Amino acid sequence: MSAERIFSLAPLTVSGLSPPAIVAAASEAGYGHAGLRLHPASPGEAQWPVIGDTPMRRETRARLRDTGVKVFDFDIIRLDAGIDPGRFMPVLETAAELGARYGLVAIDGDDRAEMIDGFARLSELGSPLGLAFGIEYMPWTGAKTIADARRIVEEAGSGGVLIDAIHVDRSGGPAAGIAAMPADLIAYFQICDLPAERPADVATMIYQARNARLPPGEGGIDVAGMVRALPPGLPISVEVPNTALAATMTASAYARLMLDRTRAFLRAVEGGQPDAA
Repeated sequence: MSAERIFSLAPLTVSGLSPPAIVAAASEAGYGHAGLRLHPASPGEAQWPVIGDTPMRRETRARLRDTGVKVFDFDIIRLDAGIDPGRFMPVLETAAELGARYGLVAIDGDDRAEMIDGFARLSELGSPLGLAFGIEYMPWTGAKTIADARRIVEEAGSGGVLIDAIHVDRSGGPAAGIAAMPADLIAYFQICDLPAERPADVATMIYQARNARLPPGEGGIDVAGMVRALPPGLPISVEVPNTALAATMTASAYARLMLDRTRAFLRAVEGGQPDAA
């Protein structure tokens, strides 16, 4: 593992925290990077008042400056039928202002040609701002598998595929599917673990994804095989939401625990090489 590898605190790991609070938790927990929730993930979820020149955005910038934490990625851009990617410009501008590198994209539409066009347009809008985009495929979305996400990225001619351990397993894809991907098409890896038994229904699958993940190495899916299949030194987003365990400690303590367990797991899998936050 490269000494320069990025470890980023995913916002879902500390669900419910505002962007400046995520930065503070990341700093207290020893991360060098953090992901921020800048746009709601689902209908009914509150929008943090961080878009535009708002007090919260200024507070977030101050926290980033004072702690030295950098913004790695932001979520979530959902591309669905009929959506004009231009509507996300205020979000993209805020992400760029805060120094983000990647935007996380979910593909909700089923018309592949439309989704390819939308993703290409989104990339055109983000490129002048220094933003790249990674498609997170999920079994319950329009991009259900790594092959689906790869086709969109390749045909759009931009962006990359975001690999999330839960979705690799729950989509039925073996770790070997990652190794078959061109390295330059893999954006980053969201690490976690889960019980080996796959839920029979989507509702339970989504609940596990949002509330009941496990630290890497403490479940039953092949996270080690996934890590070995990744390009060396790929950035790691620590995405381990577990509402029951997180409720027993502070957000920063929970974030630190997940970082410690992730580092220990990677050292064991990758042969004890040094790591960094």
